[in-house]
Amino acid sequence: MTTSASPFANYLDDMRACAEAINLTPREFVQPTDHHATINGIDFHYVDWGNPHLPPLVLLHGGSLTAHTWDMAALLLRERYHVIAPDQRGHGDTGWTPESQANEDNGDLMLKDTEAFIEHLGFPTVVLCGMSMGGMNSIRYAARHANRLSRLIIVDIAPVTMQEGLIEMEAFRRETETMNHFEDFLDRAIKFNPQRKPAHLKYSLMHSLKPITEGWTWKQAHRERPAAAPADEAAAKAAGQKRSEALWADVRAITTPTLLMRGGISKILSPEAAAETIKSMKDAELVVIEGAGHSVQGDQPAAFAREAMAWLDRRA
Repeated sequence: MTTSASPFANYLDDMRACAEAINLTPREFVQPTDHHATINGIDFHYVDWGNPHLPPLVLLHGGSLTAHTWDMAALLLRERYHVIAPDQRGHGDTGWTPESQANEDNGDLMLKDTEAFIEHLGFPTVVLCGMSMGGMNSIRYAARHANRLSRLIIVDIAPVTMQEGLIEMEAFRRETETMNHFEDFLDRAIKFNPQRKPAHLKYSLMHSLKPITEGWTWKQAHRERPAAAPADEAAAKAAGQKRSEALWADVRAITTPTLLMRGGISKILSPEAAAETIKSMKDAELVVIEGAGHSVQGDQPAAFAREAMAWLDRRA
């Protein structure tokens, strides 16, 4: 079915203002259509940018983001691709993981979601692109389903990450869990990410926040976790190492031609980790997007779209 999922039902004017602020000049301004599907027992929301006669391109967002993180880039990508982007479980307008699954590995659940979502779309093959958390989900999917992928794009993630950026992002989320007014979030976002234009940050927040009785909060599931005892911390570290090793094994298993994009000023993916990832893969290239942090498609959407399409053309 098709519905309007955003609390800002008509955001075309804000889309134009955002694009103008960052000197983005697409051929056409359109809102994507909103859709819902039941995936693994959860109500999944996704957006479709139209042009179904073109090759399908599926975009998986990062943690704490939504399908709309791709909007500025999608305005350009849709000229050549049928762009589809879901809100992943616990994010945006997609349902949260039920309590009955709270103790299951979230990576395993998201792999199953990716498998089921691509099955739901029904295309023989797709180009899959994932950023950060979505990149890890894409890596895991690609290692197991090469026959369903024509190309793979991974954005600013590897099996090993820098802790500085993770700590900064988590601190920002904690400090802005709930605020009285939408403008309070915007003011805080401008201070946290001064390299982005205010109109761009406003547009992103329109799709990332929801009104509640106390004011506004993130469209994201956050369950409180009890403080870990030292023994639990050691076990968590060991579990993290095990996940990293499993992700390295998945990276090495990928046979689909792959482009790894790194933000030139990323605090998550180091140049060394990016180089090691490329070295570990069978058919992979690296491109660095100057002026972009971890959110490459958000910080430099025009460069992201340009480099993605240029690589896809070369590897056609």
